[in-house]
This record gives sequence, structure tokens and C-alpha cells, in this order.
Amino acid sequence: MILVVDDERGVRELVRRLAERAGYQTVEADSADAALRIIQQDPQLQLMLTDIVMPRMSGLMLAAQAHILRPSLAVIFMTGFADLYQEELSGSVCLRKPFKPAELLAAIQDVIGPPHQKDESGRSCAPR
Repeated sequence: MILVVDDERGVRELVRRLAERAGYQTVEADSADAALRIIQQDPQLQLMLTDIVMPRMSGLMLAAQAHILRPSLAVIFMTGFADLYQEELSGSVCLRKPFKPAELLAAIQDVIGPPHQKDESGRSCAPR
């Protein structure tokens, strides 16, 4: 399950749709506060895709809080301001906005692998 966090509805919905078309399950949050609630409640989350520049709490601060709640949660940052956050993003996966769909999907797959598919019984299984 992928959590998509962005205060811009259009970006959030586009990222969600692209991930879902590739076979990933997603959930959206329009703020860091909403994302933290989801992180606390959803044990299936594998990855958080988050914008960096958001009101009230940056994506960097959100990632720090998320790792306190769920240390194993992977994070991919999305931003149009990567040059301003080079030091903070060192060692992190970051997509520079605007990014291409193929770049998004490649980053997701590099971080959490291919989406799991369902077999005929509805059980989740690894791709064949």
C-alpha cells in the first residue's frame, strides 16, 4: 500500500492514478496531519510518496515523524525545489517535479518492488 501526500489535489490524484494503473494500492492524504493519522491506522503501508513543501509541516518533518511511528516505512520525496534541500535529501529518493510517469513508477519499483497481484482466489501473491 502506498500513501500519497500532497497538498495540491491535482498532483496527489495524478500520482495516485499512475500508481493504481501500475497495480499498486494507494491511499491519499492532503496534509501531513492526515498522513500521520493514516500511518498510525494502516499497518499495510509500505511506502509514502510525499511533497516536501506543504503548509504547517514539511514533507521532511512528516518523514521524520513517520519513521518514529513506523521505522520500516519507505519514503520517496517529490518536489520542485530539490536544489534548496540538497543537504536534507542526501541519501533519500527524490523525484523532481515535474516528473514523467515512467520516472515515478521506476522509483516506486526500485523502493518497494513490483505490485503484488491477486490470484483467482483473491489472495495476494508475487508476480509470476
